[in-house]
Parts: sequence; structure tokens; C-alpha cells
Amino acid sequence: MKRPEVKAFHACCGALLLTAAMAGNAYAQDLSRISITVGFTSGGTYDATARLFSRHLGKHLAGNPQIIVQNMPGSGGIVALNHLYNIAPSDGSALALVDGALVFEALFGNPSVKYDPRQLNWIGSRAKETPTCIVWAERSVATIDQAMEREVVLGATIGTRTYNQPRLFNALLGTKFKIVTGYPGGNELTVAMERGETEGWCGWSWTSVKRRVPTWLSEKKVNILVQGALEKSPDLPNVPLAVDLVTNPIDRQILQLMLSDTRIASPLIAPGGMPKQRVHELRTGFDRMMTDPDFTNDAEKLGIEVDPTPGEKLQTAVNEMFTLPVDVLSRAKELLK
Repeated sequence: MKRPEVKAFHACCGALLLTAAMAGNAYAQDLSRISITVGFTSGGTYDATARLFSRHLGKHLAGNPQIIVQNMPGSGGIVALNHLYNIAPSDGSALALVDGALVFEALFGNPSVKYDPRQLNWIGSRAKETPTCIVWAERSVATIDQAMEREVVLGATIGTRTYNQPRLFNALLGTKFKIVTGYPGGNELTVAMERGETEGWCGWSWTSVKRRVPTWLSEKKVNILVQGALEKSPDLPNVPLAVDLVTNPIDRQILQLMLSDTRIASPLIAPGGMPKQRVHELRTGFDRMMTDPDFTNDAEKLGIEVDPTPGEKLQTAVNEMFTLPVDVLSRAKELLK
């Protein structure tokens, strides 16, 4: 005869054990469908990247799941990342592709942020980015020095480097950028620039520029003022790096911090709380996709650069941002108030 306490255990906890076992089996099963939520409107490079992934990632995952893309614009991707962190299932069936700069929104305490970047699972990044400040040649300035002498109207999306970079340049370089917000993504920023609503925008990835507006470059319709990255693009040897224009050592360190997000650009992210095996499967599948000739050929046809960073390195880079000296973080936060 079973003792009373043993009977009680089976009666009250057996269901919990069965539920846990079923959950474990669910994680062990192959996924049939995965969604990638893009934090911007359709037509931009983030959207194009997600749709590129949707055509190739599934064949590098167990079960060859169908990959679908959905757009969830809002606050520069914060809405999408909040959804991923708080609402999306953590079984590997929900991923997001957003601007890596959203790490700073959490780091500096944006009240709209409801996620902790350190608790997310970073799967991998398609490429590092070289953000640029680009203006319409006929209506604007020719050099970054001239942008320190007169006002230049730029479009921006709040919560992204299109908003943060020109503010930093105003504070640290002495530029006179007037920032006009309200544009949900790169497609709208480009149209506004072409129509003359704005003179240009900063934080525009050089890869995206070459892909989306090649005739602007060949016909010399635009001027490239400065590069907002830690290293120059080989294509732009004569365009200065913003960090090279800062003379104050502390300000230079702050700018280097704020431009470090270019190394985690276009990241594919999964929710926290996922089994380690599922995270490993997603990262391994991502890495294999990056070297798949079908994928790289497709990316080349679209003009999308492939220079990947593995998920483990992204995770480390994000964690390191939260260990920087308090005085550096406080100064950077003050500049971006």
C-alpha cells in the first residue's frame, strides 16, 4: 500500500510532471513554421534581408520549416522587440530582425523599452554596417565641415541610428543638423529626401545606399558627408570617419561606444527562455545559411552584403555594453536626452 504522502504527490503533481514532459517533447520536435518579425515597413533593407532569410533559412533547420515574414513598424523597432520579448512564444517559432542600435534604448533607460537585450538570444547578423550621412547635392552641403556652418534638415526614425547619430554629431562634432522625425523607415526617409521634404538622412547603411539608389550615385545626385562607423568602407576612402573628427579623448570614447552597434547590425534575434539546444540549432542553421552558395548568390543579385557575425559573438558584444564605466554611459545618455 502506498503511503498517504506518496498518493498525495501523485494526485497533485502528476499532472505537472506530464505537462513538463510534453513541453520537453515539444521542444525536441521539429518546427513546421517560423515567423520573422521586421521592425520596419516593407521595401527597406531590413525587410529585404528578412525575406532573403525566409527563402533560405528553413532548409538549414531540422524539419525544413516554412519561414514567413511579418512587418511590425513602430518606434524604430521597439514595438517589434517588445513583442518578441514579452508575447512571442519562446520555442524557436518566433524571431525578429531589427536595428542593432535598439540595444542603446535599453542601455540608456528609454521608458518605452520593455526588453533586456542581455536576456534575448542573438542568433546572428548578416553583415556589419557602415552608416553614412547622405544629402541631396543640389539642395544641400558638400562636406561635413559645411554642415558645421549652416543648418541641414535631416529625416529620422526615433529609436534608430538615423535619429541618434545626427544628435551625437551635433553634440560632438558641432554640426547643425535639424532632425525631423515621424518617418517609420528607410523607404519613407528616401522618398522624403527625393521630394525635397528633407535634405537627406544619417545612419543610412552604405550597403543599402548601393542597393536602393545606385543611379543617385552614378549620376552624382548626392553627397556623402561622413561615415558613422568604426572603420571606413573600402568604397569610401575619401569620406571621413566621424570618430576621426573628435579631438576630446572622452568624447571620442563615447562616440566609439555609440558606433559599436554597427558591428551588431541587422541581427536576427530569438526570445529569452529558450532551451539551449534550440538556440544552438538556430545559430548553427544561420551560420550554414551564410555560407550556402544559393543564399550568397541570391544576396548578390539583390545587392545585399554578406559579412556575417555569429550569434555567440553578438551575445558577448551586447553583454559587454552593459559593463562599460558609469561615467561614460552617463555622459552618452546625457548627450542623447
